Amino acid sequence: MSEEKPRKGTLLGVIAYVLVPGERRVRAAGHFRKAGFETLKGVAELMRPEKSQASSDPASRERIEIE
Repeated sequence: MSEEKPRKGTLLGVIAYVLVPGERRVRAAGHFRKAGFETLKGVAELMRPEKSQASSDPASRERIEIE
């Protein structure tokens, strides 16, 4: 059986969040909320079934001339 190591970084982050006073705490809460939404969006994107490349037309390239 393997022993689980406690994740100290997470615990320190929570302690720092609790100790931050006033406006900083409000801003930090906003950042945590945005990060949570981004995480949920990422997980939702990973859960989507992949679109098969064979059924779609091959991608066409457009040549752009640079002077």
